[in-house]
Amino acid sequence: MTSAATTLLAAASLAAVTDWYAVGAGRHRLEYAAKPAVMVALIGVAVFLHPADPTERSLFVVALAFGLLTDVFLMLPRDLFLAGLGAALVEHLAYIAGFRTRELHIGWLVVAAAVALLSAALIYPPIHRALQRQQPRLVVPVIAYLAVFVVMVASAGGTGSLVALAGALLFLYSDAILAWNRFVKPLPYGRLVNIVPYHVGEALLVISLLT
Repeated sequence: MTSAATTLLAAASLAAVTDWYAVGAGRHRLEYAAKPAVMVALIGVAVFLHPADPTERSLFVVALAFGLLTDVFLMLPRDLFLAGLGAALVEHLAYIAGFRTRELHIGWLVVAAAVALLSAALIYPPIHRALQRQQPRLVVPVIAYLAVFVVMVASAGGTGSLVALAGALLFLYSDAILAWNRFVKPLPYGRLVNIVPYHVGEALLVISLLT
């Protein structure tokens, strides 16, 4: 980790904590500044660290850029959920491409795929029923997104990096909380419970570039 990457990681951490406070306190203007700042700083970390594979790093930067777009779409007062879903889908495809630059560890791929599929089987059915009632046009896009997400988690496991797998799983559970909170029923401190694992997961994915 270079000094520039370390400084940017500290900046990302500060921005993340600021965003958590803004979400918890309902400080929307502060959130509009802090939330994008987290991803901008993480992009900087990815650019300035010394990665194990430069190609993987390049693909991760693309993923993080689309993650930034997703955050902006989902943060704005307008209902841009479908646009956010599309940007997040591209983000996951870029992560998958990045993971595939590494040697494939079949055992860990199978374990990660099993965990992701079991998690989806437990979490998704109530979300699916809620979507069918409230917004049926989102059913197919959400299923496609979930399928790609499962592949992303499996691909993270297939690298053999537990840091990458932990980041991917935290990202998955964060999105599950977001969907549950949005479509099934609001959870206590639901937005805060969603955003914390999301930021930690993204940070772990960036740090996995070192291994």
